[in-house]
Amino acid sequence: MFNRQDHLDFFAAYDLPVVNITTECRCRDFAATAKAKKVPPFAVMLHAIARTSLALGPFRRRILDGRLRQVERLRVSYPVDGMNGNLNYSTFLFDDDFSAFLKRYLADGAEARQAQHLRLSPMEDRDHLFVTCLPWLHFTSIQHPIARLADCSIPNIAVGRFQKTGDSLVFPLAVQAHHGLVDGLHIQQFASKLEEMLNEAAEINRNE
Repeated sequence: MFNRQDHLDFFAAYDLPVVNITTECRCRDFAATAKAKKVPPFAVMLHAIARTSLALGPFRRRILDGRLRQVERLRVSYPVDGMNGNLNYSTFLFDDDFSAFLKRYLADGAEARQAQHLRLSPMEDRDHLFVTCLPWLHFTSIQHPIARLADCSIPNIAVGRFQKTGDSLVFPLAVQAHHGLVDGLHIQQFASKLEEMLNEAAEINRNE
């Protein structure tokens, strides 16, 4: 693992040591093929985001007890429409196999929507990835809440409304991460890799 201790020490003096970049992504229309198979398009997106995160070393970095760690597994967490018009959170262990992932996505999402309490997952090992979808907005920037005294080392990923352009989909992507762990170049690599993952998903679904 590349030594980022100098970077961590430098940004430790900042109140908000985060880098937050919004860009626009373009990929093949995976949503149409997903819908044709009665698969929620966001499930495909979430799976691709998690795979991208695990494929890129900088996005596997976390801080735990003041030390640099690397994520070996991933728990994806995203908001759902909960009871009484309030949001809640679905959190489950990622599986690279999409069929297994989809089962967990559907089961935990249904449980989160019916929960009578706010479902918060313990994060002692920091193996989470936070993802937000705003399908109503083609946003140009976003700022996620940051807890006081938190280490900010769990990345926050947000995607916005899909817009059809020919045979492609265009959507905004925002990546917020600890700048001691992730640089702007890494966010560009994340966006490029995500487009690659979604193109792959569209091709697989089309051929199945």
